[in-house]
Amino acid sequence: MENARSLVSAAIERPGVRVRTLVALRWIAIAGQFGTLIVVGLYLRYPLAWTSLVAAVAAAAVLNVGLSTLYSRNARLNGREALLQFAFDLVQAGVLLFLTGGLKNPFVILLIVPITISATLLSARGTALLIAMAAVILVVLWCWAQPLPWPGAPLVLPPVYRVGVVVAVALAGVFLAGYAWTVSAEARKRAHALIATQAALERESKMAALGSLAAAAAHELGGPLGTITLIARELADALGNDPDFGDDVRLLDSEAARSRAILVGIARRAEADDPFPRLALDALLHEVAHPLGPTRVPIAVHAIGHSPVIRRTPELLHGLANLVANAVRHAGSTVTLTATTTASEVGVSVVDDGGGFAEAVLPHLGEPFLGPSVSGSGGTGLGIFIATTLLERTGGRLSFSNRAGGGAQVDIRWPRTHIEVQEVE
Repeated sequence: MENARSLVSAAIERPGVRVRTLVALRWIAIAGQFGTLIVVGLYLRYPLAWTSLVAAVAAAAVLNVGLSTLYSRNARLNGREALLQFAFDLVQAGVLLFLTGGLKNPFVILLIVPITISATLLSARGTALLIAMAAVILVVLWCWAQPLPWPGAPLVLPPVYRVGVVVAVALAGVFLAGYAWTVSAEARKRAHALIATQAALERESKMAALGSLAAAAAHELGGPLGTITLIARELADALGNDPDFGDDVRLLDSEAARSRAILVGIARRAEADDPFPRLALDALLHEVAHPLGPTRVPIAVHAIGHSPVIRRTPELLHGLANLVANAVRHAGSTVTLTATTTASEVGVSVVDDGGGFAEAVLPHLGEPFLGPSVSGSGGTGLGIFIATTLLERTGGRLSFSNRAGGGAQVDIRWPRTHIEVQEVE
């Protein structure tokens, strides 16, 4: 469990951005800026403030060279470092726009690019700070920008149009940043939850492999222990009545026999040939309920119809155990596990007599990391997400509901042909 928590904690950190990626994107932007200046100034022959414009583009190039020199190609910028890089890109674009017409320049829409990219990498606070900076830049461009390079009489736009440009760019930046941040945050949550799921599955797989390991150990130790037993018996026959060594020899003989009996018992219990032994579904439910039963409330197991024989996989064990543990935690006096079998389906129902699921939670069950406003109880929903993911790997489909008489109910359904295995004679 601690390993799973440490993996999740490590994964929750912001992904950051690789220096190589940031440098490559900025070189593309620099090439686009310089190419635009060449086309507008030399081909179209519009008047430009060449010294200031080239200095602004050169500043971005110098920063790129510095990043490439000071950081390795695979280094990552996180938090404040990444925020400063995106802030520079925003200010540099604002300077270029300030020198080339401000809101009259059609390239003003490019102000939202650093904001949108940052929303996928930074925290909500960092993205909000960049949005505030962009708003300040828009106001400066509106009030004090240099005239737009234009042949003939200067291009004059009515104030209401410039206000419209400010509002349009601001709304586009907020909307795109909010959308990108929401999508990336959801993807990060699911990735973190899947890491926890994988850690839980690996833990269950290791536990399932212990039987095979025990059987292999019993087999390997059987030979040398047999030799020890044979020698101990010969010593007991020869020295059993010796006043000095008789008691020690007889104890050695009995302990060797006891050790051999223990190894034989381990070998019989372990399933060396099959790490996931076959057993009836109701037997599996009893195995899941056994360690949880004495903790708080009794757990009743019922079977309706003939229980099919299934494989005892880590996914089934851990997924069902999570659901049963959740039911035990919220139950009033009892939890019931019911296995049902029809001609086409196999089902398991986990029912408790507690307060049931909150209505606000029901539509979101199975999602990872539910917020407090959704969960209500302060839980993250990670346990049910892990159970859902693991049981769906086995072909099951889960549904969550509240019972009319009170309490929560979780139903899992599998196609019978998918989960049932033939009994081995």
